[in-house]
Amino acid sequence: MDALDLKILATLDADARRPYADVAREFGVSQPTVADRIRRLESRGIVRGAMLCVDYARLGFNVSAFVRLRATPSHKRGLTETARAMPQVIEMHSVTGDDCMIARVVARSVEELAEILQRLSTLADSRTSVVLETIIPLRNPIPVQQPAAAAKSVRAKGRGRP
Repeated sequence: MDALDLKILATLDADARRPYADVAREFGVSQPTVADRIRRLESRGIVRGAMLCVDYARLGFNVSAFVRLRATPSHKRGLTETARAMPQVIEMHSVTGDDCMIARVVARSVEELAEILQRLSTLADSRTSVVLETIIPLRNPIPVQQPAAAAKSVRAKGRGRP
């Protein structure tokens, strides 16, 4: 992956629907070059498609919470199946530490959140943190330039070279 690949990723991360022609113009390359670079990123599994970014609050899901779950080994599969069947569980991870899973949940009300927690709590102990504010929204860790190139540039500047 080179600097152009990273720039293309950063540009599409900001707007995945941006036309390849616009991206090509911005970076001074041809549209087929951009399309080929993206195809290669897809074939390498780096780009796995484009995601729809939804504002849950505008859809009426005004309550967001992280639910830490601790289930016995015999209940983990049932807990996963129960959570998977609930569209309000928008993300779930298996984790290390005292808890075995963490779920990200959205709800239309505190009452709906309580119902979700009741269903999950039949299979696991839970601890819930309601989100007050999202300080850093979900993002991709795409650097604008390769880390090695950035470090080399910083070292060269430190020696008085451009």
